[in-house]
Amino acid sequence: MKRTGNISVHIQTNKIMKIILLCIAASMLFISCSADSDFDSGAASSLRKENIKDKNYIGNPANPFDVKGKKMYEALNDYYQERQSPNSISELSEHIRFISEHLAPKSKLFSRLIPFTDEIVQSIMEDPDNSMIEIVENSILQSYAKTSLIDFLEQLIVERQQEFAVTNSYIMGYEAVVLNDMVFTSEEIETILTVASISRYSLYSEQERKDRDWEVIVGGKPAKSFFKTNEVSIVSVIALLERIL
Repeated sequence: MKRTGNISVHIQTNKIMKIILLCIAASMLFISCSADSDFDSGAASSLRKENIKDKNYIGNPANPFDVKGKKMYEALNDYYQERQSPNSISELSEHIRFISEHLAPKSKLFSRLIPFTDEIVQSIMEDPDNSMIEIVENSILQSYAKTSLIDFLEQLIVERQQEFAVTNSYIMGYEAVVLNDMVFTSEEIETILTVASISRYSLYSEQERKDRDWEVIVGGKPAKSFFKTNEVSIVSVIALLERIL
């Protein structure tokens, strides 16, 4: 009888130990999940802050005419409230006309009325370099300023497929050069820095739209764009040169 009692006590002890171990395991799992949840929440918060920071730093405080680009960015946001990104020549023409009309009343640099037809947009797409050079060469800028602006835009056309951080760094570098160059007149500085500013905000806006458009699914796959990377921005900037220069 005594041996049987010892066995019974041993069994009860094992059961109690198993219950304790299960409780410990459950507690550790709960703590681990809570920690993961806190980490994920912190990471998400950090990412949101980083995105906000990026948006705050797309401009260049050193550029006294950066507000021109900001106005363009605001016009683009208004345009996209009811529309998708341009995905045809006619949609891009409408896109450029919308921006032009919204900027026209707010700046003397957007005073010329240019009919942005599908044919004009098509010709710029087919040969952006020569289209840009022709517009700049026909402007009232002095030769030195023309050469500077053409060099800037030619390199921007080449680098348009780079990440925004890369092109933004290039644009800001050019703005610094212009601000420190005593050869330019005050009018030329305003004109050139306006072109640089609208280039930056246009490229940023297109990158922003590209990220959002990945969420649009057509037939189980992301919708294919009619335009190449940042082509909408480059064509828009070149088209708007007609009104700025």
